[in-house]
Amino acid sequence: MNISILNVEDVNKIVPIFDEYRVYFDQQSNVDAAYNFLYNNLSNNDAVIFVAEDDEGVIGFLQLYSMLSSMKMSEMLIINDLYLTDAARGKHIGEQLMHQAFKYGKDSGYETIYLETEKSNIGGNRLYTKLGMQVDDEHNYYSKEL
Repeated sequence: MNISILNVEDVNKIVPIFDEYRVYFDQQSNVDAAYNFLYNNLSNNDAVIFVAEDDEGVIGFLQLYSMLSSMKMSEMLIINDLYLTDAARGKHIGEQLMHQAFKYGKDSGYETIYLETEKSNIGGNRLYTKLGMQVDDEHNYYSKEL
């Protein structure tokens, strides 16, 4: 198993698992839109994507975005997506992807890394706590469809 940063030239190899990820979370399959979304994000340096691959191909990925903080007057790193195929689960691949994200953030000068997950994500929540991430009980996060 190998983990590497996805280059824009290799975006095709992640499209199937990215589409699978979206379908897993009740979105409509759309391979063409997935390709365009990933290609544009990588081309514009709006995202960094780590991919985990074995002999069969991509078995997991983690996608990072950055965001500005006025309070910290710095950039923060956001783990927006972490997904593993069924066959990859339970093999500590998610943990390895997270460690790569932490290293990337530290090496790139970020002070903080964030993520958001559903409370029902028992495995993910257990992993994030194990890796030293803290639950933010002091803030409310709101959203509104536009």
